[in-house]
Formats: sequence, structure tokens, C-alpha cells
Amino acid sequence: MVSKSKTKSKKPVHNTIEPTRADTIAPSDIPAEKSVEHLIQELKSPNEIIRSAAAGALGHSKSEKAVEPLILALKDQHVYVRHGAAWALGEIKSENATDALRLALNDEDEITRGKAAEALGKIQGN
Repeated sequence: MVSKSKTKSKKPVHNTIEPTRADTIAPSDIPAEKSVEHLIQELKSPNEIIRSAAAGALGHSKSEKAVEPLILALKDQHVYVRHGAAWALGEIKSENATDALRLALNDEDEITRGKAAEALGKIQGN
């Protein structure tokens, strides 16, 4: 008697969308049609995942146009957005962000504080 091999059906482990860390988005992940202006608008999305991804993409853009909107995002209610904004400001390395990043050193979230410190180090050349 020959036994039939049983095949297991592959079910997804989970079916939820998890927040994206902004500093893990590569420039190749950003569709070409997404301009800096469009990404700045996405920082106003009601969806925190979109806001976080937009912050990361703006960091990769290194556009000075993104500095003021990212400074505002440092005060976002969602922690991943604040992480992304601090990281992005460090990538852009604008002196205009130093005061806001210094304030972010007092954020309630430890990771946000760390990313703000890293960003200040990048801006100051340390």
C-alpha cells in the first residue's frame, strides 16, 4: 500500500498591516510619481502608517522643502510618525531643525528621544 503525501495548506500567519518604520524605507520603495510636495501632503493623512512612510521618504529625498512639515510631524500623536520625522530631519541635516530636535529630546517616547539625539549629531557633524 502506497501512502499519499499530505500537503499542508499555507495560511498567512496574520492578516494585519503593521506600521512601517520610516528609516527602513529605501528610495527604490518610493514610486517615482511621488514628489516631495505629494509626500508633504501625506504627512497630513489620517492614517499613521502613511504619515510614517511619508516621513521616511522625505528623509530619503533630503529636500529642504520637507524640513518645516517634518518639524510639525515631531509633535504627531503617533510615535512612529515622530520617530520617522526625527530620523528624516537627521538625514536632511538642516540647521533649521535643531531647535525642534532639541525639544524632541524631551519626548515621552525613548526611541523618539534617541532618534532626535542621532539627528542632532548628524546635523552638528558628530
